[in-house]
Amino acid sequence: MDQRWAVRPVMVRTGLEAAQDLMQRVRYVLLDFDGPICDIFAGLPAPEVAARLRRMLKSAGVTIPEHVQRQDDPLEVFRFSASLSEELNKATSDLLTALEVKAASTARPTPGALDLLRDLHKKGKPVAIVSNNSAPAVAAYLETAGILWAVKHISARASKDPRLMKPNPYLVRQALYHLEAAEDATVLVGDSTTDMEVCKSTNITAVGFVNRPSKEEALAAAGADLLITSMTELSGPE
Repeated sequence: MDQRWAVRPVMVRTGLEAAQDLMQRVRYVLLDFDGPICDIFAGLPAPEVAARLRRMLKSAGVTIPEHVQRQDDPLEVFRFSASLSEELNKATSDLLTALEVKAASTARPTPGALDLLRDLHKKGKPVAIVSNNSAPAVAAYLETAGILWAVKHISARASKDPRLMKPNPYLVRQALYHLEAAEDATVLVGDSTTDMEVCKSTNITAVGFVNRPSKEEALAAAGADLLITSMTELSGPE
């Protein structure tokens, strides 16, 4: 491959200079959705979505285990649904997708994210969104934000099998395939430990987005090569 694009991961780094140095060398960019691009559940809170999924399952006669009852993350309720019948799993998947699409209409943009997408497109660096949120929700948000044109591929939840979600490398490998991207010329920006873990299993550089101070230690421990506190750090000079 063209060595000028090679990204050589280093020990965890921080700061604007480190971020811009990385982005000058990288060729392909994968972005998680909820966090790096927007707060999808800003207007329709995740705990409310999780509760609506549980109510649907309870109305179907499902006994909800205590650990699922306490869950505020709707994706974890979806994971639980896979242990039920195929019909209930599908119903959970369908309702979750519908609620995510609804949430996308009131999502709060992450500062600097849309400018970053424009910047990467201008520089000819292909972008894919890699998300455990549903593909229709990601597409709906990007279209409403008027930035869908800057994203070459959306590799997001389309299957009713939660085992294919990150940290499973399935979605990342799908994105690499569609971008025709070399692993050592690619970074993934995410705000969760599962994002860092999937980077390690696919040999791509991990950028941890510390959008809450409490995440810094966990992202570093999970294998982040670079930590940022703002998406604006990734928009480099012309």
